[in-house]
Amino acid sequence: MGKADSKLKDSSTSKEDSLAPGSLLSIRVSSFGYKEGAPPAANAVFDVRFLKNPYWVEELRPLTGLDSAVQQYVMEQTGAAEFIDSICDMLSSLLPLLPEKQVSECSIACGCTGGQHRSATLVETLANRLETRFPELSVARFHRELSRRAAGRDGAGSS
Repeated sequence: MGKADSKLKDSSTSKEDSLAPGSLLSIRVSSFGYKEGAPPAANAVFDVRFLKNPYWVEELRPLTGLDSAVQQYVMEQTGAAEFIDSICDMLSSLLPLLPEKQVSECSIACGCTGGQHRSATLVETLANRLETRFPELSVARFHRELSRRAAGRDGAGSS
């Protein structure tokens, strides 16, 4: 776990944070780039372009939000940890209500300019936090632009 993740780790889980036993709720946390197309369909979409862009830091440009140097750069910025805390607090209130409404899936998307750095970092951080806070939850990560890049359909661009 990186330095940024350790700052965010919440070692205490309250009763309110737990889901009903046997609930089969899954959550999908996705990153995307606005310049690459419309946001994916999601229950909640967050624009994370309020954070400074690692693309403009020469040594971070070729990296992605899956790399610890980028994660540290993003998560040490003012507002990043608070943003993750806010989303987790909201989800702690909402997720336990979903199974009783027969909702089995919830999706959250975070977008930045190119989907390479900021949004990917926040998705990884959020997914890690959710796995800790809700161990009974199935958490899936998806990085739209990083997947395209890995498949060779997209070059590295500003994120």
